[in-house]
Amino acid sequence: MGRFLYLFLLVVMMSFSTSGQSKSAIANFQKAKEAFKQNDEEKGWTYLEKAIKKGGNTYYQPLIFAGDRRFKEGDVLQSIAYYDRALQIQELSSIHLKKSIVYKYAGEFDLAIDSYQLYMKNARMSKERFRASELALNNLKFTKEKYEEYMALGAPLEVVKLVFSDEKMEYFPSPTGDDRKLLFTARMVQDGAPSDENLFVAQRSGRGWESSAKPVLGRVNTRINEGASSISADGEYMVFTACNRPDGVGSCDLYYSYFDPVKGWGFPELLPGKINTKRWESQPTLGPDGTTLYFVRGSHSQADDLDIMVAYKDDEGIWSSVEKLPSEVNSSGRERSPFIHFDGTTLYFVSERSPSIGGSDFFMAKRLSDSTWSEPENLGFPLNSFGDEFSLVVNAAGTHGYLSSNRGKDIVPEQDAMAEMDLYEFALPEKMKPEQRLFKDFVVVNEATRIPLGLANVKLKGLDEKEVYAGTSSKNTGLVRAMHDGANDLRISAYKKGFLPYSAVVSKGDLIDATTIYELPLTPLKSADSFVLRNLLFDTDKSELLAASEQELKLLKKLLLDNPSLNATIVGHTDNQGGRSYNQKLSEDRATAVLQWLVSEGIDPERLMAEGKGMNEPVATNDTEEGRALNRRTEVRLR
Repeated sequence: MGRFLYLFLLVVMMSFSTSGQSKSAIANFQKAKEAFKQNDEEKGWTYLEKAIKKGGNTYYQPLIFAGDRRFKEGDVLQSIAYYDRALQIQELSSIHLKKSIVYKYAGEFDLAIDSYQLYMKNARMSKERFRASELALNNLKFTKEKYEEYMALGAPLEVVKLVFSDEKMEYFPSPTGDDRKLLFTARMVQDGAPSDENLFVAQRSGRGWESSAKPVLGRVNTRINEGASSISADGEYMVFTACNRPDGVGSCDLYYSYFDPVKGWGFPELLPGKINTKRWESQPTLGPDGTTLYFVRGSHSQADDLDIMVAYKDDEGIWSSVEKLPSEVNSSGRERSPFIHFDGTTLYFVSERSPSIGGSDFFMAKRLSDSTWSEPENLGFPLNSFGDEFSLVVNAAGTHGYLSSNRGKDIVPEQDAMAEMDLYEFALPEKMKPEQRLFKDFVVVNEATRIPLGLANVKLKGLDEKEVYAGTSSKNTGLVRAMHDGANDLRISAYKKGFLPYSAVVSKGDLIDATTIYELPLTPLKSADSFVLRNLLFDTDKSELLAASEQELKLLKKLLLDNPSLNATIVGHTDNQGGRSYNQKLSEDRATAVLQWLVSEGIDPERLMAEGKGMNEPVATNDTEEGRALNRRTEVRLR
């Protein structure tokens, strides 16, 4: 009975509160809202002030509305003043929440936290809502911490809108390895309705970015959507998202295209292998090694199960292995917009995990091994804002980054205002920097005609056996761009069916010279040809093949498999260090070791012979270490 009486009295009081308002105040408040709806700010404020005055000390609704308007206009002090006047009339938890938001945007984080705690104290919440509020409070405290870190840096980090970023919605930037091109997705917004997505490219000259970006040439853009994309380091291969195509597997799939200098981008095809499924695949980012691709998979674009995946390309060019990144990267929230840096180990991505600053923030993680990653780090202010972040990429040098965000010009970004999505550039803070990478361009050519050879298999490894590149030359130009650290020489090999394999060691000096293109000449295959495998390695005075020789051995195996009518004689050579009989036996043993490896890999022993020439057939002087290194070689004679 007592509970019933309480509810009855509460309803009576609420009715009295409503009926007790001045009809004039209510009428002016309605006129104010209508005027603001018509974008008549002056008339709106005139009616609103009348409503506040007529309402006296009982009508708090126009005061809350006035606080909201001032906040939207960026007048923090006036906004708080209106909210405080409303609280003097009626202490509502929602007003404390509004004050907390205003203080947060004003950078007054202690006051924001105090107001949020008052909100929690006064609000009637379910257990689920209380847990969500506790999480929001922790996010607010985290935001304060990150803001103080940012302010302690002294010099503010400037995030500048790119000169070619205009009224279009622009997002998913992807730079080339030389930082001279930026591929991105864009769509126009006309009468509030977005058009279809298309791919654009911006160019950088010696004076900076050109003032306008252009749609990519060729056959990629259509009347339906072309979404997130990733361009290769050399700018001649791309993977992009396309949705609802007749040949598609799921709602959105990943396609690839090669660039032709004359015709532009070629007709796109579905990536072969296990990447595309009946689910939603999008937001690709190509690894610098030519065999790794990260992307996002989920039930649909707004699903709660969006996770970052990684795929690996096999020797046949098929993306045959796909894995979900481990829990260090993929949280219980949504992960999206991955970008793997040119160092192959630093991953930037967007996540909705907590603690966070906005609805979704930029994070960075480092790959520690093939299966483990570092704990992701929130990149903090000013890269993360109170809005939703979209995508972030970093140039090869690790000096500058590019991001897309809906932060716009307003102090309060519209959470769903995609029309505010623009591209920005910023100098990278020290703590965010990846390992710096340089680029070196190679071109595979026909030695006889000097014509570039596309889709040749090219591999580069460091002397420490760390793989730098293991892909193919560009289909139409034969180009390969290797992203390297500039610290050491690299072993390189190239092969294409119908040609002899090529191998060499590229010096550090040649690698750091980005102004020249290093040629990889392939000799057309003829019987009775011979060639030297430069990167077949043995320990000093031993005949056991080192693990580093595998790259070269696989080339020889591939040559024999592609040409079943060819036979081969493996010939070992040494320098003149040691006795003649000793070197003769060493050369024979080394040639035999190569033959035995080929047989173990399935090559018919009837097709193979091994012989040693010892120190009898030098190709250079034995008076220098460089000459002796050339004389220590393994030759293959075809028959």
